Amino acid sequence: MSPVSFNVNPEYAQITELVHGLFICGVSSLTAENMEKYDISFIVNATNEVPNVQSLGNIPRVKLWLEDSPRASIYPLLDQQTDQIEAVIATGGNVLVHCVAGISRSATICLAFLTKFRCRSLRQAYHLMARKRSLVRPNIGFWRQLIVYEQDVKKSIGTIQLVSDKTHPGQVIPDVYLDEDIGVRKPSFAVNF
Repeated sequence: MSPVSFNVNPEYAQITELVHGLFICGVSSLTAENMEKYDISFIVNATNEVPNVQSLGNIPRVKLWLEDSPRASIYPLLDQQTDQIEAVIATGGNVLVHCVAGISRSATICLAFLTKFRCRSLRQAYHLMARKRSLVRPNIGFWRQLIVYEQDVKKSIGTIQLVSDKTHPGQVIPDVYLDEDIGVRKPSFAVNF
């Protein structure tokens, strides 16, 4: 059986610190050197297709078995994962959340954490994250679930709405994308098995 390999754009793969103690990356940055450099003490693997990397040593980790699909159910995992991330950071640890490219599944987990623990709203969490990591693009199904999650944890109406995508008739996008000077960029990466 040949090893699993991933070719991910280096911009997506890089490790980014979003707030003190919370890091995000794509699979290509999962190296023992990076774990040591960033003093990672807990890893959240938000993928279905990437195995937990054994060469990273004895760092505690959780695997979420998520597909990057608009039909994937991420909402039931958000409270448990955000609480777990907060518990690690509260004890001085550093958490790394990764998926294949670091733009959808891992971004969704991080946005939920920021919304619940560090920001006043999902909109503020998105803008904070987008300033640190230029490509944050949860799939539309994850956005729907994040909008509901914000309403549940903040006990208020949501701060992000889905609006018609004028460049793709019949599709919707979160209105925060309209705040950006650039158009919605599509991720470019190849996954080889």
